[in-house]
This record gives sequence, C-alpha cells and structure tokens, in this order.
Amino acid sequence: MLETDTGDFSAQFPRKLERYLGELLHGQVDIRPAKAVTNIPAFIDRTYLLLEAQILGRRCIIMARLDGEGTPADIAKHVGIVRNATGSIVAFATDTLSAYNRARLIGQGVPFIVPGNQLYLPDLAIDLREHFRAPRQHRTDGLSPAAQAVLFHHTLHPDQAMPTPSLLAERLHYSAMSIGRAFDDLVAAGLADTVREGRERHIRFKASGRELLTEATPYLRTPVRAVKFVRCKAPMTSFKLAGESALSRLTELGHPRIDTFAVPAADWKAISQSLGLVETGRDEAVYRIETWSYDPAALSDADTVDPLSLYAQFHNHRDERIAMAAEQLLETLPC
Repeated sequence: MLETDTGDFSAQFPRKLERYLGELLHGQVDIRPAKAVTNIPAFIDRTYLLLEAQILGRRCIIMARLDGEGTPADIAKHVGIVRNATGSIVAFATDTLSAYNRARLIGQGVPFIVPGNQLYLPDLAIDLREHFRAPRQHRTDGLSPAAQAVLFHHTLHPDQAMPTPSLLAERLHYSAMSIGRAFDDLVAAGLADTVREGRERHIRFKASGRELLTEATPYLRTPVRAVKFVRCKAPMTSFKLAGESALSRLTELGHPRIDTFAVPAADWKAISQSLGLVETGRDEAVYRIETWSYDPAALSDADTVDPLSLYAQFHNHRDERIAMAAEQLLETLPC
C-alpha cells in the first residue's frame, strides 16, 4: 500500500485512485510513488505527482494533477514525453475534467482517470464511464459467457466459499474485470447478490443445485459459437470431448459417426495452425470441432466438457432423444 506522503493531495488522491480502480477492476490495485524516471524534463516532476500501478498485469505511470491547469494539447505532449522515457502505459489523472477536455483527450488518444467519473485506458481496451452510463437493464437476451461460466462453476462446486472476481478469474481464464461484470449480470438476472468484505466483492447465489438451474434455464445460451469439420493427422486427445460425442459418453444416447471436440473460440486460429487442421465438408471430416465462447477446459477436469454446458446446448434441441439425454445430465445434481 502507499505510504503517507506530505501534502493533502499527495496523500489523499492516490488513495482515492486505489479505491476507484479497485472497485472498477474488481481487485486490489496498489498505487505507489513512481520509481525514479530518468530522461524527463524537471518541469514534469514539478507539475505532476508521478505514481505507478499494475493494471491488468501492465505497468502504468499515472501523472496526477489537481490544479486543473494545462490544456489537453499540453497534457498530451507531457504524457508522450513520459511514455517515451519509460516505455510504459502513461495516464493523466485529476479530480475534475470538463466534458470538452474529456472529448479532446479522447480524440488525441490520451489515457486518463477521473475517480468517480471515468477510466479511459485505450491501450488496455478500457473505457468505463460511471456517471454517464445508462442504468443496467434486466437481461432478456441470456447470460454473458462469463456469467454462465460463473454460474456453472458454482453449481458444480457448491461447497466452496463465496468467491471473489480475482479467484474466479484465475480458475475460469478471464480477467477479474470480466468476472466483475459477470457478477453484475447474475445480479441483474435475479440469480445472485453480491456482498463486500473489505476491498473484496463476493457473489452469493440465491439457490443451489437443480433449483438454481431451473431458475437460470431461461437465461442459458449454448456455448457453441461455430462448428468446423476438419481433417487432421494429429490426435485431438488433449481437448475435451464435446457435443453429441460427450452427451453419448455421459448418457444412454447413441454415439455419433465422428467425434466432436471443443476449443476456445479465441484460440481456434492458433490451434488450427499448430495441429495442421484442414477444414473440409461434413462427409470428408475426421473430426467435428466446436468453438466455444468460454474455455471448455476451465469447467471440467474430465475428458468431456462439463455437463451443464452440454445441458445449455441441448435442453431445447428439436430431436426429442437429444433433449431427453440433456435432461439426464441434471440427475446427479442435488435438488
């Protein structure tokens, strides 16, 4: 944590930044005085309070200034000087910023932080506006992939204590910020509440087991984004068996002609290139590949994908045999 410095601004503003960033990014963010920065003009040190933090795993230099002086053009120039000297992400921070100056800084691609109002870090694909966002509406289009992964993780591991975004982010292969938004989705759907203990936010589901799945079913979406038919000489045994192949393994459904495997959609290109997969027609295919909106390996330690994702995929299937097999997947869940 930051040690107390002289002056109200140098002591209080960094703590305000810590609270604001911690709440938005759903994890502890430590703000410290920046390590000695060489090769910058002396006036930068006189004009700004230089701080640093790790934000989403990247070093960020924060140039804090409370007096409100300085034009957007000057700020952009000064941020560029520090960026070139440090090779880090550099953001301007202040207590207040007019809408006009906000627009000017965004137009010039200058990262900035206004605690309580806006966090704009384009290098990290972050643009969060607190006072200018429309209120979150109740979801009618289903849960986000991250929210569904959190829901399924809880249902499959009901005995674990109320988790935090940082803990689930590591397990489910998301950022803590994405898990924090997933918490918001689950709260909006009426499936959970969140409680805060110190700096940590915890999720608390209102039901468990089959009762929770029954309440969540209207919000569930298939995790499958796309289906690929491929030829491949390398075996796919390092990936999770999925689709009807997994359903037949876990139920009495008959086995399909070719095996189906699931891979994260974000990794499809790299996996395809590394294994030399060649897309082909259905009749010539050796494997059927599903690309998923979340990592299928994050929810399953078995050689098949998790049963709840299969349920989300098949419970409304037009083939009655497949839909009935999907219902069988829930028989092992507690009531």
